[in-house]
Amino acid sequence: MRIARMFDAERVATRIEELSRALAEDYRDGALSILGIAEGSARFVDGLVAGLERHGLAPVVHMVRAHRTDGTALNSVELGPVALEALNERDVLVCDDIADEGKTLRAVLDLVEGAGAHSVHTAVLIDKHGAEREDLPLDYVGFTVGPFQVEPGWVVGFGMDLDGRFRELDWIGVVEDD
Repeated sequence: MRIARMFDAERVATRIEELSRALAEDYRDGALSILGIAEGSARFVDGLVAGLERHGLAPVVHMVRAHRTDGTALNSVELGPVALEALNERDVLVCDDIADEGKTLRAVLDLVEGAGAHSVHTAVLIDKHGAEREDLPLDYVGFTVGPFQVEPGWVVGFGMDLDGRFRELDWIGVVEDD
């Protein structure tokens, strides 16, 4: 198994800082809540929060457990409990690691949109552009990759994993079978 590097640690950090700056500008007047989806988004969320704090914002962070994969097999979406009352009257930014088919992100958006939030937007670290997916608003995107860059591999690193492996990488790559 080989991992081809797509974005090094410096590029990932720089891009998250750029997104933080844009978010700080867009949300400077609001009560921002960030809802991270599963373990995969945790490092992305942490980076965004650190950047937002450097720009004077203090978002409230919530996480929702979500599960859909078994290795590289995609199953139905299973969501854990979400404190929806905490999102009422707030600007909510739903963060995910990767927008692939979009089923997990769509399930969370459907849940949050009925929670009485002031606004709901999305941020994803990776937009797997060209993938067949749900109709989703992708408001803030870290990186866009085309299918030719990742097929038939699996995107890993910076929180994204393959069967629990490679999540700890500071860079983003694609696992290629030898």
